Amino acid sequence: MAFQKNWTKKEQAQLLIDLGECLKNGYPMNVAFTLQAGRKQKFFRLKINRMIDRLKAGTMLHEILRDEKFPQDVTSIIYFAEETGGLPEALIENGTMILRRERYVQTLRRLMRYPLFLLWFLTLVLYVVGKFLLPNFIQLYQSLSLKLPAITRMMLYLAAHMATILVITVCFIFAIILCVHLFRRCALLKRISFAAQVPFLKVFIQVHFTYQLAIQLSGLLRSGLTIKQGFDILSQKGASPFLKLESKRIAEKLIQGYSFEASVNGIMYYLPEFQTIIEQGCHQGSFGNALYRYSDELMKQMELRTQWLLSITQPIILIIIGGFVLILFLSILLPVFQMINGL
Repeated sequence: MAFQKNWTKKEQAQLLIDLGECLKNGYPMNVAFTLQAGRKQKFFRLKINRMIDRLKAGTMLHEILRDEKFPQDVTSIIYFAEETGGLPEALIENGTMILRRERYVQTLRRLMRYPLFLLWFLTLVLYVVGKFLLPNFIQLYQSLSLKLPAITRMMLYLAAHMATILVITVCFIFAIILCVHLFRRCALLKRISFAAQVPFLKVFIQVHFTYQLAIQLSGLLRSGLTIKQGFDILSQKGASPFLKLESKRIAEKLIQGYSFEASVNGIMYYLPEFQTIIEQGCHQGSFGNALYRYSDELMKQMELRTQWLLSITQPIILIIIGGFVLILFLSILLPVFQMINGL
């Protein structure tokens, strides 16, 4: 059942880009799909052939992509591009967006994977030293009546109270889980607003959620929709719970007579410059293009900030864990040096 294999994000993005390039060069949609089928592996050729059959049967492209588990925000933008024109550009831009978003996600995963590996390594070292090395050395030192250094006594104290430390650690983790559970019961937008007030998280949250709204709204506006129509669509078919709730909030503000820039003014989870971008885009008359360029800059910021965070956290964690391992071995070897000096 190889044809049941799902598309990866990278494969989805590449298919959209290739289809967009073919359409841009004047190929009909079914020919564009046929060209892609010749370049893919067997299970993807089967998928593409089924997609071609559905196209010939009159199924819209966005419905086909939706059934193939392409991102909901992408299929929504493609739907409006089919209705209003500009499909080749929409395919290329959304494929590029998926690629950049996937690269950003992979960077975040690397950011988490490295510390977890170091923690696993530290746990392994502690187990080996505490289970096999330390007890034997302690017996040797006690038989020689050596006065143990402070660092060794500290490690012995930790080893003797390891059960208590584990209980405290488990209670601490349980308390954190409980706090997170209670926090998640609050309204989503309130949770995001609260998190955006945390100094270290603030800039990452602001860039992330400003990007989400800008990239989704820009695709709809460039398809010919008005701002009001764009938010009506996002409130129903937004790619995330945040987009749905936030679009509903802004749509209600627009109905009450507020402008778009006034609706985001003072909101904690948006960058302060977002209001200025909206004002300038509305005055220039190409708001969708302005938002798209701005979202592209935000994605670059997200990538740069994530890479910076990766470059900072990895050495710090390595130094901390390496220092702890060094202390662990010094607690074993220092008495040996004392014994050698006493000979």
